[in-house]
Amino acid sequence: MKQMQPDKPHGSGAGNLEDWFNRGVSHLADGQYAAAEKCFRSAAAMAPDVLGLQLNLGYALDMQGRFEEALCCYEYVLEVDPQHPKALYNSAVQLLRSGNLAAGFEGYESRFAALKNADSRIYTQPRWDGLPLNGRSLLVYCEQGLGDAIQFSRYIPGIVELGGQVVLEAQQPLVPLLSTLPGIKRVVLKSGVPPITDCHIPLLSLPHIFGTTLDTVPAPIPYLVPDPSKVKAWRQMLAGDIQYKIGLVWRGSATNPMDRDRSCPLAMFAPLLAISGVSCYSLQVGPAADEITYLPQATGLTDLTEHLDDFSDTAALLANLDLIISVDTSVAHLAGALGIPVWVLLAYKPDWRWMSNRNDSPWYPSMRLFRQPQPGDWHSVVIEIVRSLEVLMQQVQAIELTEEKQADLFQSALQSLETSDPAAAIRNLRMLLGQDGDDPAIWFNLGRAYDMSIQLTEAELCYRQALVQKPDSAAIWCGLAYILLRCCKFAQAEVCLHKACLYAPESTEALLALNASLIAQNKTEETLQNSQKILLLKPGCSKTIFDISYAQLCQGNYLDGFANFESRLLIEEHLIDPRIYTQPRWDGSPLMGKSILVFGEQGMGDVLHFSRYLPLVAERGGEIIFEVPLLLISVFTGMPYVKQVLARSKIPPQTDCYIQLMSLPYIFSTTIATIPDSIPYLGADPAKVALWRHNIPNNAEFRVGLVWRGNSSYRNDTTRSCPLEEFTPLADLRGVCFYSLQVGAGQNEVKSPPNGMQLVDLTKQIDDFSDTAALIANLDLVIGVDTAVIHLAGALGKPVWVLLSHFPEWRWLVNENTSPWYPSMRLFRQEQVGDWRSAIMLLKHKLELLLAERAR
Repeated sequence: MKQMQPDKPHGSGAGNLEDWFNRGVSHLADGQYAAAEKCFRSAAAMAPDVLGLQLNLGYALDMQGRFEEALCCYEYVLEVDPQHPKALYNSAVQLLRSGNLAAGFEGYESRFAALKNADSRIYTQPRWDGLPLNGRSLLVYCEQGLGDAIQFSRYIPGIVELGGQVVLEAQQPLVPLLSTLPGIKRVVLKSGVPPITDCHIPLLSLPHIFGTTLDTVPAPIPYLVPDPSKVKAWRQMLAGDIQYKIGLVWRGSATNPMDRDRSCPLAMFAPLLAISGVSCYSLQVGPAADEITYLPQATGLTDLTEHLDDFSDTAALLANLDLIISVDTSVAHLAGALGIPVWVLLAYKPDWRWMSNRNDSPWYPSMRLFRQPQPGDWHSVVIEIVRSLEVLMQQVQAIELTEEKQADLFQSALQSLETSDPAAAIRNLRMLLGQDGDDPAIWFNLGRAYDMSIQLTEAELCYRQALVQKPDSAAIWCGLAYILLRCCKFAQAEVCLHKACLYAPESTEALLALNASLIAQNKTEETLQNSQKILLLKPGCSKTIFDISYAQLCQGNYLDGFANFESRLLIEEHLIDPRIYTQPRWDGSPLMGKSILVFGEQGMGDVLHFSRYLPLVAERGGEIIFEVPLLLISVFTGMPYVKQVLARSKIPPQTDCYIQLMSLPYIFSTTIATIPDSIPYLGADPAKVALWRHNIPNNAEFRVGLVWRGNSSYRNDTTRSCPLEEFTPLADLRGVCFYSLQVGAGQNEVKSPPNGMQLVDLTKQIDDFSDTAALIANLDLVIGVDTAVIHLAGALGKPVWVLLSHFPEWRWLVNENTSPWYPSMRLFRQEQVGDWRSAIMLLKHKLELLLAERAR
């Protein structure tokens, strides 16, 4: 904000003026803002029109927390020079601090002209103006600190909704964490040269692009998600600690120019470490972590930061803590983005984002702010936090409560569950357990709260404890079964649901859940029998008809199965296709030149799988408009029987009629004998195939593409995906070179392949599925789990071997090692749940035979 040299004044007294100015600058550097103000006011009295003096006076007032006076100084400069970059920037900061976000973020665009080296890179692509992107790629780059990157990454899903393929450029510690943002194409490491995309935008310009106000701050908390496997690992590490767990951060990065004011010595936190019932954990990294060694040995502060390599590790640790207490650092932003309760200590003059005179934040609903009453007064802040924490602990710890108070707490917990605030419910219910540890209602609702907060182990324990007290409760058996289903413990869930049905034989909820456990185990006959019970109680139940279709499709009864599969569109919880169409739905009759919208309604694998029906639609005389996910557009563009390929949208395009893609097997009365199996029905771009051929070594090695994980947002991804290390048995095969086809989740595993495996990673050159198709065309074989990539390989006619979970999807039938959908495909199934080794060892044996035959 400072301007270190005044504009040269005219007239006499210049030397005295310069002396006052230099003394003011010296006081600013020493943090003596009141003294600096006096110097600048003395200088300004001599030369009121010198803009540099007004800017520095504004800065001195700003640092004393006199924001309105500071804004007057900046506005004075703007009256003389409306485009003065420093004045525009400084006034924008004050507007943001006051809550006028729309005007503030507009003025904040001046930061690149006002701040030295704000962004010195050269961009060949144009700057994005906020208009719909329609599939174009957009570089969003994190221009400032780690906390800024976390705070404003919330805007990325909004860009995806506008049709953008987002390439996010971020600092190394953030790359794994920000990769979890929904819809993001990829996250790349920030470098001196910006990646090539169709257009670009700085991250902190997004609030202006989206016209953000206090009422429109994007706050779908959490918008960042920790790695479940890391969360589980931390939970196991902290399992022995039953106290209220608090994470502490006392210093920010020393490179931040405001760090002197925002950071606090660890010694100031000492009163927090003495509170009964609390366990404190250090989240402090960097040189400031050494301050722990100066604490008394008996002080209860545990340091686990040696296990923190990046922010994905920190996020997983935070998910296992009850509260974060931090100065203004990136960890505070991370806690807020995760929806974890976080108390932030703020300097007397904090950053603009925390605004003025508020103890909450519009950016983070789970955040509470504690402000210095005077510059440098951390003692008062810590004392206020201690008092607040003592009040909180009185609620958490078991204390004597009147019956009326217990009833109030229980009702409050139920209300918290209704409003999706499980943390509040857990606090109240844990307190009630101190009064009555045998009440099954408390244990049951505590299980619900842990379930809602995705603490499944704790939820299971609570439900089991509730059953000890009330073993005849169908609701508790169902609650436990739902947890077991989510943990893929299908057989255990089935046992629980039979119990629930025993105690509530007419409960359609229990019977529907029983269907879910049976379907997950491919128990098709049992599913059909149980479904008939449901239909007697609830005739026409769409969910049950859908379950029947699933069982029939697993059995290969496609004629009835696909007819009943139409019920999927009536199930609200699935939201398969919630759009409203003004045109009629196609019934399969001749189209005679009419335009028809075919909507790829489900996952990318489904779209690749069932796009084989498009030629049949064309044979009926239809002009096909095909709507697909963005990453698939290039695969289908140019097909002779497709008039236009569009990205999926919220409002369907206007055509003469429409049909959902996965209704085409029903429309065409598909049986196993009549599956359209003209392979290949997709082709790779010849130019891209040639380019890959140039990049891949021309040697005698057998080239195998490898993909081991699917989309982590898919509900059954944990059962169908496997770690790369499971492929260790293939590492010693001679004459084989493996090529990674893995993008998104699991891509980082490429850095540490199984010992001895030759694994080439060229996925940085993959932007969409047309690139993947071209790479596959240059390979001899594709091996993978059940993902879109294996459908693509099958559609291209490439030999593809698929590893299937013990209970795979309906399309793979039961106990078959080939697929009627893809002649070039071979299936390798788990012998037991979770047993990838047996399937991979069989696959290895078959691959050895293939290599031996090839060598002859």
